[in-house]
Amino acid sequence: METLTPLSSALENLWTINQVAAYFGCTVRHVHNLLRAGLPHLYLGRLLRFDPGEVRGYLLKHRCIRAA
Repeated sequence: METLTPLSSALENLWTINQVAAYFGCTVRHVHNLLRAGLPHLYLGRLLRFDPGEVRGYLLKHRCIRAA
């Protein structure tokens, strides 16, 4: 039988926009630009939140490696 994670516990795992900016090493403004470019996010009412796994997946999908 599958155990469900309580909603409050699941919400603790979501990142805020400031946490995403810190993870990326960029500004909050840049994260807003990434939202328009397709960075996965969700709204809990008026609260903007990010799933860490989806953020990491977005980075892997959109990374660009350049050879010198």
